[in-house]
Amino acid sequence: MRLRDVLEQPGVRLPVLAGEGELDRPAHLAYTTDLLDPARYLAGGEVVLTGMMWRREPADSELFVAALAGAGVAALGAGEALLGPVPADLVEACRRHRLPLFAVPAEVSFREVTERINTVLWAEREAGALAARSRRRGRVATLAAGADLSEVWPGTGAWVLTSTGRVIVGDPDGTPHDLAVGRRLATAFLRADTLPTRCRIGDREFHLDAPAPAATPGTRFIACADPALLEELVELAALDAARSERARRIERRLAAQLADVLTTAADPPELAAALHACGLPTTGPYTILVASLPTPPVSGSGSFGETARNGLAERAGSPKLHDADGAAVAVVEEMVPGAVVASVRGEVVAVVAGSGGVGGLREAARHLTAAARGTRFVAGLSEPATDVAALPGALAQARHAHRYALERQDRVSVIGSDELASHDLLLASVPRATRQAFADRLLAPLRAYDADHHADLVRTLQTFLACDGSWTRCASAMHLHVNTLRYRVRRIADLTGRDLDRFTDRVDLYLALRLDT
Repeated sequence: MRLRDVLEQPGVRLPVLAGEGELDRPAHLAYTTDLLDPARYLAGGEVVLTGMMWRREPADSELFVAALAGAGVAALGAGEALLGPVPADLVEACRRHRLPLFAVPAEVSFREVTERINTVLWAEREAGALAARSRRRGRVATLAAGADLSEVWPGTGAWVLTSTGRVIVGDPDGTPHDLAVGRRLATAFLRADTLPTRCRIGDREFHLDAPAPAATPGTRFIACADPALLEELVELAALDAARSERARRIERRLAAQLADVLTTAADPPELAAALHACGLPTTGPYTILVASLPTPPVSGSGSFGETARNGLAERAGSPKLHDADGAAVAVVEEMVPGAVVASVRGEVVAVVAGSGGVGGLREAARHLTAAARGTRFVAGLSEPATDVAALPGALAQARHAHRYALERQDRVSVIGSDELASHDLLLASVPRATRQAFADRLLAPLRAYDADHHADLVRTLQTFLACDGSWTRCASAMHLHVNTLRYRVRRIADLTGRDLDRFTDRVDLYLALRLDT
């Protein structure tokens, strides 16, 4: 409120004695005191009312007014009921400090002045609340009429971000557009036990909340500097999500159809039609991605890969990523802009036009898994498919890479096309039990012989193959005589039925050692 509005209220006139040009100062409450130095009790913006009991001599007026001016008060009201008219020294001190001074006549109580102030404050607050409600209804109506969320979003101090810290809507010059800040906000959001929550970054405090889980569970949230705005922003974001849900359901259905067509290895014309329906070009290149958010393994429950595959539908580590398949779809949509993403029989399959759309995948996934404690991100990428006919083969590549990635214990395991030539990747498509049986069939006799005779046949085999079959280098590495080495190699051949002079037998033994690690 302004001091002028209080002085112009109906009732007995409150004469202005000093600071006539300062009557438009903002004020927010009345405060009564008779202390000579009340500065420690003042926060600024008060209308101070005093009976002047602090005044013992003219010099006290300067001390009193200096303390008020230093505290940033809006005005001083001097009561004349006890000590008579306002003294000239007080008027002069207020003029020197440019502090508005008005007299409170004897027939006017401080309570009446306080009520005048409260009446003006209440009217202004009610008008402000009414204007805020009107603005809020206007924004909602504009959004419901088809406007984009960015068109109705407040200009400064508020943002919509994704779980990887990228700003979707908000002030382009704002702090969260620094990706490091955005990721710290996303970490605070993902780790929050309840919402709304708040976090401090440097000298700034941010308030965080999200709409009720809807189309994309846990992947978007609101950060703002003003907590009073938070409820309205959540309402706008929720309305935008609900309005977009129908379109998203259509997009997801088309994406699922594309994934089904890819899975059945349909003819190129059918694949081209499915690509076109999803808004993708019908000419290559394309990249296929297969991903999941598997749960960490349970101790003693089998191999890591088996546990991860069995846990695809279980709860992921963050409460914001509670639906593993649905969250994986949303996360891939966020980390790979422009991808067509669908969940198909426990796999999240994404088709990306071009070969460069997955460049930031690993970095974004590292942030997500660090922020959402207990969550893993696993993905396999195909090499670029040059045309529609090559898409089924690219899907097979991505699936092989995904299976291989599942076998790793890394929090982020993304296997790309540069690793597709690895024999490990080719073997990933073989069931683990089959692989272990192959390794045991060749290596179990060696391990048993080593145990019975205190020999070292398994290590000898590893070293011999690592030395590319060089007798001299292997003997030197193991500090053996060449004849001793030859005896051991013959014993390995007798026990395994494999001749290390033959390339194919060497490959068998090498793979057995690799599968046994």
